[in-house]
Amino acid sequence: MRGLSTKILIEIPHNGTAFFASDLHLSEATPRTLEAFEGWLASVAQENTLIFLLGDLFEVWYGDDHSDTTTKRFAHATQSAVSCGAKVYFMHGNRDFLLGDEFAENAEIELLPDPEFLMVEGTVVLLSHGDQFCTDDKAYQKFRLESRTETWQNNFLALPLQQRIAIATAMRQESAMHKSKSELSIMDVNAQTIAQTFKGRWPDGHFIGKNGVILHGHTHRPAVHGPANSNLTTSAQSQEDELLDGQRIVLPDWDFDHPRPNQPKGGFLTLSPNRQFKLTIFN
Repeated sequence: MRGLSTKILIEIPHNGTAFFASDLHLSEATPRTLEAFEGWLASVAQENTLIFLLGDLFEVWYGDDHSDTTTKRFAHATQSAVSCGAKVYFMHGNRDFLLGDEFAENAEIELLPDPEFLMVEGTVVLLSHGDQFCTDDKAYQKFRLESRTETWQNNFLALPLQQRIAIATAMRQESAMHKSKSELSIMDVNAQTIAQTFKGRWPDGHFIGKNGVILHGHTHRPAVHGPANSNLTTSAQSQEDELLDGQRIVLPDWDFDHPRPNQPKGGFLTLSPNRQFKLTIFN
């Protein structure tokens, strides 16, 4: 894993804006969520716009050789955004980690490593899907480590498509059962892991360089967490502020097809090059 000293950090153009979204869990069963995403993407895409899609955009990814209405419409939406002058970045999540170069090229999206780093007026913002921060879930972390290897992925993708679909379906059912039997706390980030990440130590032990702000999705617990010991946490509501060192911002998940009472339908983060951010929640 490369640290900050070995790469050029992404920067927001001085006259541009960055947008962040994650956890749409798109599939053929979520047509309203897909429609909402298409509308949102069209509304924000313009010259000098950076759009970061931080994982779990799809409920499951069987391989780039699988195609349906959802993947086609998603690719058309990102192609249209790029044609408007936007740059669209995609980071793998725990549901769509098999999305590969072939689909990315077709959709005109740039694949990002996890973590990736953004420089905003002298502050390093760490971008991540967020699943690696949930270190209390030992069973998931073990599977994650195995399934991200080239050997595992090559072996899985070599299987016939229908067999991959059957395996993925069984895995999703097993995952749902695992969640139902686990304490809610292990599905959230580990506080010590977050503290070490701010200091530059990634959960796998690699040193990645200190960072001032952490931005992620995955947990479905949208909030702006203030610096350590500040007790400044604001959850699940739209808000505007300026980036502060030590903040952790959690993106909301999207669900326009099965909205839950008193829960947001989705949302996104807007970030300007002068450190101003706005977290927009769709209620």
